[in-house]
Amino acid sequence: MKAVLFYATASLALLFGSLQAVNAQCESDQTIYLTDFTFTPSALTISVGESVAFINAQGTHNVDGTSENNPEPFFLEETDGNINGVCMGVVTFNTPGTYEFTSSIGVQAELGMVGTITVDAVTLTDQLLNLQNGETDLSFLQSWQSSYALNAYFSATWNGVENTGWAGDVDLNGAESYTVFVPTDQAIGEVMELINLNQFDLLSFYDMPAALKYHIVPGVYLAEDLTDGLSLATAEGQSLTISIGDQGAMVDDANITYTNITAYNGVIHIIDKILAPSGYPGATVLNVIMQSEEHTLFEQAIFNEGLDDDLRGQPILNDNEDASGPFTVFAPTDEALITFAAQNGFEDVYALLASQDMDNIVNQHIVESVYESIDLFSGLQLQAYNNEILSVNIASDGTTVNGALIAQPDLLAYNGVVHSMGELIPYDFPVVEGTCGSWTVHMIAVENSNYEPWNGAELDIYSNGTLIATESPNSFGVESFSFPADVNSTINVVYRGYSGSNYNDYEIVDESGFVIFSSASNQSNGGLPMSVYGLKPCEETPSTCGPIEIVFTDESQDGWFGGGMFIVSGQDPVATILFNQTYYPFSSLPVLVYVDSGELDFIVNQPYAFADYCGYIIKDPQGNVLVNETSTFVPPPSTLGLEICEAATSDVQDGMQAPSAVSLYPNPANGFVTISGINPDQRWEASLVSLDGKLVGAYNGMGSTPLTFRDLAPGMYSMRILLDDGQTHSIQLIQE
Repeated sequence: MKAVLFYATASLALLFGSLQAVNAQCESDQTIYLTDFTFTPSALTISVGESVAFINAQGTHNVDGTSENNPEPFFLEETDGNINGVCMGVVTFNTPGTYEFTSSIGVQAELGMVGTITVDAVTLTDQLLNLQNGETDLSFLQSWQSSYALNAYFSATWNGVENTGWAGDVDLNGAESYTVFVPTDQAIGEVMELINLNQFDLLSFYDMPAALKYHIVPGVYLAEDLTDGLSLATAEGQSLTISIGDQGAMVDDANITYTNITAYNGVIHIIDKILAPSGYPGATVLNVIMQSEEHTLFEQAIFNEGLDDDLRGQPILNDNEDASGPFTVFAPTDEALITFAAQNGFEDVYALLASQDMDNIVNQHIVESVYESIDLFSGLQLQAYNNEILSVNIASDGTTVNGALIAQPDLLAYNGVVHSMGELIPYDFPVVEGTCGSWTVHMIAVENSNYEPWNGAELDIYSNGTLIATESPNSFGVESFSFPADVNSTINVVYRGYSGSNYNDYEIVDESGFVIFSSASNQSNGGLPMSVYGLKPCEETPSTCGPIEIVFTDESQDGWFGGGMFIVSGQDPVATILFNQTYYPFSSLPVLVYVDSGELDFIVNQPYAFADYCGYIIKDPQGNVLVNETSTFVPPPSTLGLEICEAATSDVQDGMQAPSAVSLYPNPANGFVTISGINPDQRWEASLVSLDGKLVGAYNGMGSTPLTFRDLAPGMYSMRILLDDGQTHSIQLIQE
């Protein structure tokens, strides 16, 4: 037995010693040996560019690598092997993939003489997968969305399987070499916001493959190859331009933030913007306007009037969304708006932008349908966003809309088209006049870097229960708007905004220029200006009691969600106070209601949520608490038959008018007071004077009116009040 083992061991040593000698003559990186019906090893993994030697040690064989599945074919002619080994040839594998091979003589393959060589390489597809999957050393680059998109369209095989979505002419997993500029996730997010599509809709955007090909350059350009002024032809057909500045290298207008992520078939560079080929439509009509240097004022007007979300709608692309559009926008240039403002008596173009008519002016230039220049013809009538009818006319000097000339047509977007206008479509400014003339509201927005003007809050104006105006300031300072006032109508002014917006205020001026109401910001309601109900234009039906204060409370801070209160005098409604058509939470919210003397019913409409956390307090014109329904865990009940003021009686004594008992409350004050004790139809003027005799403020109004003191230093002051009947009053006021 020992002799047999010795003989076998010696034979193997002789065999492999001989093969090593042949292998030295058949130089290669790897070796596969052939014996009867066996490749050793039968499965081999190598890197791109490595070579494999095939040595026949026994029998007659060939090496047939012509399978159609192979990335490239190879074939070695048959040889007769011997114990010394015969070098059949050396094959170098430069293309990654899996190669199948057999000895195809007779039935050798069927008897098991088969093998595979896997040529492994880190391709651009692999590196994009590393970016997509958050590979540890690349995760900080945060470019998974664009990496996913590039692989989805430009890898013939992806994650080891055939990619059915492959665009067909660029293969980032193949042998051709490319340089790929990959945008960051932040850049993708900015485009999704701009184009108003989520990541899945954006991925299936119909010209996405063409746009992505603009990010792919045939050939390999490492960071050191990128020189100032270099032009790179892209797979899309247009060229990219490299520039070198103080911040480093740029490609078009994108910064190259990370370079040289190499692969066997190319290199990846990370950029901070999406590259945009020229001639492609703007993302949206809003995007077209925003990118134009000639339409900055119209852009501002669109945002001021809250139309930006509408003009970002993608109804064609977002089949699953109820998006506005598509649109035709007749966009006036900055010069056109400046000229229009001067022609119509505005102080400047910004006064026009802040005017109450600007929303109608902007809406008149928008049509919710697509009309490119080829779709326009004389006699065509279009319905604008404000329901005005626009008439198109085509003449030798160009195309006009209601007489306004289109200066530059057909600025295309995915959700419509923009026509640049050298002048505004004519607009008839309405006359704001009621049977009592017009009232004016001055909206005051104190500048604060933490908020936009009024922090998005609005004023709703109701006349006899009908909403006639909704306004919000677009800039800091004072903006005004007017509305018609009719005799015997009831005006309600409802402030809608979030608590914490204590940089807001407004005042209402009647047809004679008197301040009849000034909102009183205070600390108890988080700084919100008060709403006011029951104002009466003219003097035919003035309230005979004055403003009462109702403080609504809600410990759950749901803002009396869905609830409200109806105030009724006899059979006549005085005010309807409703909450949360839009969600505005509060814990305490006061409102003022002008009422007549006599009995009143306060009918509660219970809130939908947490009614047992809600309550209210009713105060008379002097600030005395008449009703307190703020008990927790009990829904607030209605209050019926409450007499706020005694029935109206004459204040004439022996043919002489009795002096008014004028007072201020609260006193001490904390930023606001109400002048009480003045007849509702009596006008007055007042001055606030410091102890050293300096005039601090001047006011006027009618009836009992709240006043707001902005930035008034703590201390003692004198309020001097002159009534229209000649009476004067001097009252000490303490500001806390």
